[in-house]
Amino acid sequence: MNIKNRIDLLKEKVLQGGEVTLDEARELIGAEDEAAVRYLAAAAHEITLFFHSNKPLLCSLINAKSYLCGEDCAFCSQSVHFNTGIERFGLLDADSVVVAAKAAEEKGANSFCVVTSGLGPSEEDFEKLIGIFERLNRETRLRIDCSVGVLTREQAVRMREAGVRQVNHNLQTSREFYSRIVTTHDYETRRRTLRALREGGLEICSGGIFGMGESREDRLKLAFELKEFCPECVPLNFLNARPGTPLEGAAPVDPLEAVRTVSVFRFVHPRANIKLAGGREGNLGQYQELALRGGANGLVIGGYLTTQGNAVRADFEMLTRTGYCVDQ
Repeated sequence: MNIKNRIDLLKEKVLQGGEVTLDEARELIGAEDEAAVRYLAAAAHEITLFFHSNKPLLCSLINAKSYLCGEDCAFCSQSVHFNTGIERFGLLDADSVVVAAKAAEEKGANSFCVVTSGLGPSEEDFEKLIGIFERLNRETRLRIDCSVGVLTREQAVRMREAGVRQVNHNLQTSREFYSRIVTTHDYETRRRTLRALREGGLEICSGGIFGMGESREDRLKLAFELKEFCPECVPLNFLNARPGTPLEGAAPVDPLEAVRTVSVFRFVHPRANIKLAGGREGNLGQYQELALRGGANGLVIGGYLTTQGNAVRADFEMLTRTGYCVDQ
């Protein structure tokens, strides 16, 4: 049976409520030539539109604390272990965060994510964050998200009560590859936080970064590691290699490989929002549109933690071309 027939059969399996196995995902990601990748992408898009509307998830974020993080994540420009020359500052005040959130709302974002560096918030910063979340919940109509590192169940409950809807905490890569990019904490530490978020009544946003030297198998294993937690959102990042980090010389992900990966994640996570996030511009380029027709139904808009992204208007035009309905 050829690859197109297998794609059709597995698509129907997912549309009827079934789940693809790891071996079946290996078949899908083996769609090698461009015609096969485009066929896979079309099937993934059909799954997307079956389980989701044509209203994309549009998330804007703020780098609310850019400090000397003690972790050694090899991709991160905010680590104390690397000399990257980025701007450093402590937790922003609530007024600054609210102003940024209102600006994002005006530009069309429907989610706003407060991001801080570090393994987890100090007690002092956590209390300040609670105040920020309460103000955002009162003063905007945005869905309030955050990414603040390792958390306990009790902290998750406090955040939910303050108006946080969803927390981002990426697994980043497979269990097997993780120790090659981080040595200061282990994979289970991240998994514990995902369990704490769910137990605390919060939605989970968890995905990974591609292009760090991992294999296709690592990417598939990440997709299946995430299944245990049923994330509402799966952000897919593509390494934007930062000067001064151990991965500064890493080559971009081949755009067809990126699309192939996005599409397979859709087969594995049909009900999750799949969001193209950091590095999409440099790695996917013109293939961003194919990824949006190939499994992704959301974008991070307005830039990232320490790097710029597409202009918001350009992203909206791209979404419109790919059939999504956006409010401009």
